[in-house]
Amino acid sequence: SAIQDSAQRYRSVFSSASVAQGGPPRPLDFAPGTEVPKRELFQPTELLGAAKATGQAGGLRYGVLAAFEDDAKFDVVDAGGTPRNLYQDGREFGVGRLLYEDNASGAYRALGFLSTAVLHPDGDALAQGIDGHYLTADGEWKFDGQIMTSDVDGLGRGYGGFIDMERTLRRGMQHRVGFEYFDETFEINDLGFLDRNDRIRLRSAFVWTESGMSWARNNEFDFRGFAERNVSEDLFVGGGLFLTNRMTFNNLSALTARLHFWPEQYDDLNSFGNGTYRIEERGELFLFWDSDTTKAVSFNVGSGAYEDRMGDVSWMGEAGVNWRPNDRFGLNLRVTYRDRGGWLLHQQDDLFATFEAEQWAPKLTVDYFISARQQLRLGFQWVGIKAREHEFFNIPAEPGDLIPTAKPTGPGFRPSYDFSVSQYSFQARYRWEFAPLSDVFLVYTRQSDIGAALGDDSFADVFQDAWDRPLQDVLVFKVRWRLGS
Repeated sequence: SAIQDSAQRYRSVFSSASVAQGGPPRPLDFAPGTEVPKRELFQPTELLGAAKATGQAGGLRYGVLAAFEDDAKFDVVDAGGTPRNLYQDGREFGVGRLLYEDNASGAYRALGFLSTAVLHPDGDALAQGIDGHYLTADGEWKFDGQIMTSDVDGLGRGYGGFIDMERTLRRGMQHRVGFEYFDETFEINDLGFLDRNDRIRLRSAFVWTESGMSWARNNEFDFRGFAERNVSEDLFVGGGLFLTNRMTFNNLSALTARLHFWPEQYDDLNSFGNGTYRIEERGELFLFWDSDTTKAVSFNVGSGAYEDRMGDVSWMGEAGVNWRPNDRFGLNLRVTYRDRGGWLLHQQDDLFATFEAEQWAPKLTVDYFISARQQLRLGFQWVGIKAREHEFFNIPAEPGDLIPTAKPTGPGFRPSYDFSVSQYSFQARYRWEFAPLSDVFLVYTRQSDIGAALGDDSFADVFQDAWDRPLQDVLVFKVRWRLGS
């Protein structure tokens, strides 16, 4: 549905926490009129099995990994209103890694090779890369680089790579520059992650840490930036300047200030293939304070204001507490709130809308070491969003400013674009180390990701709806046993 389509614009706040399941299934083409719940598209796939082996021979380190998925099942409703099950073949994954290292002369040198494969009856995805690393004996210069290629059925052969150069000017002062290039057909997201291809990016970072001052224990100044153009249209599609200063006082409390600036630029991704548009220059300002974390109880608070892509001002605030009465127990609770004034989201075809939205994001982590070899960990994270429609825009025929328009009505459009999102992840994990490098794990995981129309629901209603309809609710028992001496 259109509501589910809107909900897919948000990246899930959690990754699959289960040790026996994989990621979402491969995208499947459904017949027109088929209703597919979002939970079916993001259900974790079952693993039939996996194996990994690593080792070293002299200066050569190596590793291989293989995994095999079960077939995925989708519960859908066809165009006639009849519930049906659709099936998709599972994938086969393979990874191979070689790395040769040498530091006989005091300098570090390394040359590596990485190869990945995702095999499926509907198409294979292969990728290879060669990486090199060098660090001078005195540690002043460091170089890292990689050249890569991919071959994905339906896309063809793609190429990419990057190089990073870092120099330590003196103790506490480093400068780093980097260059990236990825062509339009380079694709590694079948087994890996790349935020985007079709780009040329130049980036730089300067970090200066000063210590031993009379008024502070140390001060870290971090200034970095990047500029990016796409290859296909030669448009400026990314860039910004980012300044962070973290000051740690003599009482071990810390104050962090962040100032970010993005110049006017083009967006060719968030329209999902429906055009390129220009977004406003914008800025952000944040302040955070942390108390002495060596104490049994410590606190942190922060707040900030930032501009959304159409220039509307939004703000955020967060607060947290950390309680560690002894070395065996620790509790951390953090809550973040955001009030967005003009959240720009693609809706359909050439239609965009801005939303006035509220967002709550609490996170709780509890660690208890029963003994030196036994640990119990509880973790919970939730993101709840309530968003109400504000203004509507059309994408221009040629790259340029979004065009204000009235709210569309009639067939194919929704009477209301208001929506809610509820995503949570809860995990309880017990670990027992019964021998060196040998463990028993018992893991319970419950996750959900619900997007729906927004009526008069409260945040409690939004959370309850997701809790009652988990996307994943599993108990896993795992044994890791080291063989040999």
